[in-house]
Amino acid sequence: MIIIDNFAKMSEIIYINELHEKIVENYLTYVKKQVYEATESCNNGKFTDFQEILSDILMYHNDFSDFGLKVDSFSEWLFTIPNLAMFTTLGFFAGLKNDNNEDSLNFHATNIHSATMEVVGQLSDMIKDIEEANNLEKQC
Repeated sequence: MIIIDNFAKMSEIIYINELHEKIVENYLTYVKKQVYEATESCNNGKFTDFQEILSDILMYHNDFSDFGLKVDSFSEWLFTIPNLAMFTTLGFFAGLKNDNNEDSLNFHATNIHSATMEVVGQLSDMIKDIEEANNLEKQC
């Protein structure tokens, strides 16, 4: 698991607040653990390959922040990491699938899908809270 810890140090991610950071960091840790477990039997560095892909997602998220932090793109930007991570992971698993690992990869894919839906719900709740706070400020 040292690989996961080293990867976390390599990537600086732009967050809007501490809650956003907590939600995304917990999600990314979960996804990386699922992929690590799913690729344990691969002897050819597949987990490292996945980390490189995930790094590209994080870079895209950060690069998109200038545009995404505008009011009309805010939600889209917040969902970039979980949405892109899920679809990328599912595609990554599809490329690894064979008769020996299909059940395991399907299990991990289902876990990642469920976790992503949970995170999207948490981020949606966070957006609603921010909007409510902004509306209260405007009223005062």
